[in-house]
Amino acid sequence: MLLEITNLAPGQVQTFLWEGDPDSWAQIALAEDLGQGPRVVFHRWDSLPDSSDIIASVLQALARVVEGLWPNWYGQENLFAAESTAEADLLNRYRCLDWQQHHVEISLPWLRAAVRARHQGQVPVLTAFPHSLQLAQLALAIEPNGIALVLWLADSQPPPHRLLALAQAVHWIATHTQARIALALPQSLAGDSALDAVLYGAKPLAGLSSPTPTAEDEAKHVVFPIQGRPHPFSPGEAKLAQWLAQDAELGSLFRFNQLVKTVRQQTYLVDLLWAEGRLVVEIDGYRHHGNRFGFAQDRHRDYELLISDYVVLRLPHDQVISDVEVAVEKIRDVVRFRRQQRCYTREVSL
Repeated sequence: MLLEITNLAPGQVQTFLWEGDPDSWAQIALAEDLGQGPRVVFHRWDSLPDSSDIIASVLQALARVVEGLWPNWYGQENLFAAESTAEADLLNRYRCLDWQQHHVEISLPWLRAAVRARHQGQVPVLTAFPHSLQLAQLALAIEPNGIALVLWLADSQPPPHRLLALAQAVHWIATHTQARIALALPQSLAGDSALDAVLYGAKPLAGLSSPTPTAEDEAKHVVFPIQGRPHPFSPGEAKLAQWLAQDAELGSLFRFNQLVKTVRQQTYLVDLLWAEGRLVVEIDGYRHHGNRFGFAQDRHRDYELLISDYVVLRLPHDQVISDVEVAVEKIRDVVRFRRQQRCYTREVSL
């Protein structure tokens, strides 16, 4: 699906039809390489909201993503000062003005208000600005080169009037964000006349199915890819990053969300990489990996990394959250094992 989205023009909508038993919506992310494509935002409706709330829910989702990316907006690392001090506020005022002068598509009043909201610990949903402007500015803050937006409807029997509103809203959102939009609908809605505006040219998503909430993470939106730092919507990555940063032995070894290319020329975005030791650490949540598809993908991924001389350590997300000390010690054990292994290999080769 995502490869097809990449080929869409900005502001274009493509509908996909899914069917099957409830499973993980993250199958799309697992199925394709997200490391080198556009920044993709997923948003799920378990039940379709009323017409007045469809656009507002997408706006809220984009704002949550922008909140999670702070202070790395517009694809820039630490563009703004994250701390809330008088000095940081002054610096950010200058950066807002300077950034807007070099990027005329950015609204300076919105940017200043959004930065102020983040300093106050608020999600940048700004009621003083119209939805159209907010959507456009949020999309730019996520990725100035354009985003791909996957809107997934899990509700197989929404009221007809809401479906008509959905068809109209999706095109309106595409126009104002200039996002490449994939609208994933249940196969049961394929013949619904209320959706005529989005069903023309619809494509099947064979073998994929509706997203199902799990106890691990009830968020209805997520963003890929994040490179070089913990993912903002992964509590496990954030917690592990804090502990590793304080560890004298491990802290300098690892980088989060790195691209690894295998001997089969497949590129994977891995959670944590020790490049010198060729060690990959993956933090596996049930939502992404607790299904047949994810199980098979993980093993094929591990196979490709193995024949490319990488060792893979998989840590359950729940364990990282509940007992991060154990997770860190597992990483330490594998690092020491890997060092001994590579040292022995060098001695034998001599």
